[in-house]
Amino acid sequence: MFTAAELEFLRSQRIARFATVGPTGWPHVAPVMYTMNDDGSLDFDVDGVKLRNLTAEPRAAMVVDAMGPKRGVAMQGRVELIAPERARLKPQRKFTWGL
Repeated sequence: MFTAAELEFLRSQRIARFATVGPTGWPHVAPVMYTMNDDGSLDFDVDGVKLRNLTAEPRAAMVVDAMGPKRGVAMQGRVELIAPERARLKPQRKFTWGL
């Protein structure tokens, strides 16, 4: 799903902004540290509000960006819980800028 430039960028970063859907329909955004898998999915820790929201609604979004020059990747997809308090985002859509 990702180009070589996008993969290089995603592997060079470690912090993303992760958004889940809350029970009222409002988004909840929090920073997460992630690791990139060979298949293009991203793994990260979840607890508290993120875990509660994902248990009810697996759709989520993630943005990885950097300043100077402005560049980044925004993704939407579904998240699966892969271990206690560990999740995996499998992107289905993406938008890239500056790469």
